[in-house]
Amino acid sequence: MMIDVHCHIDQFPKPFEIAKKAERAGIITIAVTSLPEHFKLGYPNLLNFKRVRLALGFHPMISENKRFDEKLFTSLASKTSYIGEIGLDFSKADNSEKANQIITLKKILRIIKDRPRFISLHSRKAESVVLDLLNDTGIEKAVFHWYSGPMALIDNVVAAGYYFSINPAMIRSNKGRRIIERIPPERVLTETDGPYVKVKGRPAEPGDIKAIVDYLKDVWDKSFQEVEKTIELNFRILMGMRKLGQLETEVTSGD
Repeated sequence: MMIDVHCHIDQFPKPFEIAKKAERAGIITIAVTSLPEHFKLGYPNLLNFKRVRLALGFHPMISENKRFDEKLFTSLASKTSYIGEIGLDFSKADNSEKANQIITLKKILRIIKDRPRFISLHSRKAESVVLDLLNDTGIEKAVFHWYSGPMALIDNVVAAGYYFSINPAMIRSNKGRRIIERIPPERVLTETDGPYVKVKGRPAEPGDIKAIVDYLKDVWDKSFQEVEKTIELNFRILMGMRKLGQLETEVTSGD
């Protein structure tokens, strides 16, 4: 079974078609959003899906132009066990914007720490700050999406109990490949980050997870099936599932 833990399905021209394609292929897909309003709009459309789950998000770069509606986010958070994309992005932010992002992320982490959830994190140029905020808030399980930070910090993230999701863009870059080699297999998950990541000139879709599994089997010296099982096991442990056989049922019942 393939798993895509970070895909912006709502950003495709025909999002419902992408969701149906992933569902038919049996690919567990976490459809992240950038705004609570996007989650609110898409949530009713995915309720009957067994393998596609919509995540509640507030992208850090949105905070430059969009006020964080704490009341709305809190209300919607009660509907789902899936959170993302949230986090920090200091790549172009000035000090004032950095401070605003931190305030917003602190609010979000306080809202979602009430129970275990799947959490997908943006952390560009702010990896150590995100890690500190997770620890300070007491969030025990989370996923660093498309990590691009310092190599040495990877060890700290692993020691704190967190995960990393890797995508097709990472396996094509020298730094991405070095990062992947540094992460222990038991902390790796797979993502596409479609449609923002491209594969052969087109937007990546959940089915493109296969290319990542193909790459990992050489890095880890395992078969395709063994890599799939490792990713499944990592996801199961992250989600607190008792048995692999209960994977689909428990993902479905998470909302």
